Amino acid sequence: CDLAAIERQDVVFGDGPYADPGYLHRRARTLIVAVQCARSAPTCFCTSMGTGPRAAAGFDLALTELDNAGGPAFLLEIGTEAGAEIAATLDLAPADQATLAAAARATDTAAMTQTRTMPRGAPALVDHPEAAAWDDVAERCLSCGNCTLACPTCFCSDVEDTSDLLGDHAERWRLWDSCFTSDFTFMGGAPVRRSTASRYRQWMTHKLSTWHDQFGTSGCVGCGRCIAWCPVGIDITEETAAVLAEAEG
Repeated sequence: CDLAAIERQDVVFGDGPYADPGYLHRRARTLIVAVQCARSAPTCFCTSMGTGPRAAAGFDLALTELDNAGGPAFLLEIGTEAGAEIAATLDLAPADQATLAAAARATDTAAMTQTRTMPRGAPALVDHPEAAAWDDVAERCLSCGNCTLACPTCFCSDVEDTSDLLGDHAERWRLWDSCFTSDFTFMGGAPVRRSTASRYRQWMTHKLSTWHDQFGTSGCVGCGRCIAWCPVGIDITEETAAVLAEAEG
C-alpha cells in the first residue's frame, strides 16, 4: 500500500503544470527496498483496494520473509537496474519454485486474513452530500486531523511568509495542512466549511470520489492508518458503507 501511495503522489507532484521540482529531485534519488506483507494488521483493507499485500512493482528491491526451520530466510526480488546492481554484490542463490511458492503463500495468507473491505460503490459518495450519516460521524469526529496526518496520500499544504525583525529578509515556507482545520478554507473573513460534518465529508468524498476525476484513481490505498490513529475509532470503511446504505434505502 505504501508503494501504491508513492505512485499516487508521483501523479500529484510529478505531472502537469503543478509539478514539484523539489519532490521530483528527491524522488529521482530514492532507492526503495520493500518488504512484502506476510501479516495484515486488523485495520488493513488493501486487498479490496487492489494495492496489496504483495507489491508487483514500484521497488528497486523487495524482500519476503519465509518460514524456515533453519533460521531466517528471505526471497529477494529485483525490480530495477539499480536493484540489480546491489543484488550483484551479494552472495545469493537463485530462488527455486518451492521458494517462490512459499513467498506467494505468505502474502496470500495476509490477504485472506483481512477483515475490512472498502465498499465497491465508494466513488458514488460525492453524490450524497445531504446524507444523515455525515452528521452521525460528525458527532464522534474531533476534527483533530490525525487521519490526514497519517494518510500516505494526503498532500494539502499552506504557505506562510515570515520576515526577520529588521524587515530586510523574508522567507516563504510550505507547511503541512489538513482539511479538518477550521481555517483550511478561510475566505472573506470566515471559513467556508464551518461544521465538522462538512469537513469530514470533504475529506472522504475527495479521497474516495473526486480523486478519480482529478488523478484517475482512488486516493485511498487501504493502509488503514486513518482507522488506527483515530482517537475515537472512526472506520472509513464503515462510514462509507453507512452513507451508501442510506442512499440505497
